[in-house]
Amino acid sequence: MLIKLVLPNETLLDQEVDKITAPGTMGSFQVLPRHIDVAWSLKPGILILAKDTQEDYYAIHQGILVKEGATVYVASFQAIKGNSLEDLYQVLVESFRVQDDQEKKAREILVKLEADTIRRFMEIE
Repeated sequence: MLIKLVLPNETLLDQEVDKITAPGTMGSFQVLPRHIDVAWSLKPGILILAKDTQEDYYAIHQGILVKEGATVYVASFQAIKGNSLEDLYQVLVESFRVQDDQEKKAREILVKLEADTIRRFMEIE
């Protein structure tokens, strides 16, 4: 079956797979080629794609999975690929570290803006 992993700004993946294991909101589930057409909501977790003896891992943010015929569409806000669970863990740790640094900088800017706004209101009075 064909899987298409779609993010808001790009199609991250378009390849053939034998089996998909996904983190559903009601628990993990598997999709095989002969399953009926259906849609599932996804929670943040690990999407495992199996082809022959190889497995690929994607950490995904919440999203939706739709199986239609021989094609499975996965739409997610964010996805990060890892060759193994250990590699994926390291990539996620680094990604969160970068995200934390960006959030700290944004918070610093907001604090400065708030202080400046309060100072200006006090000058008006």
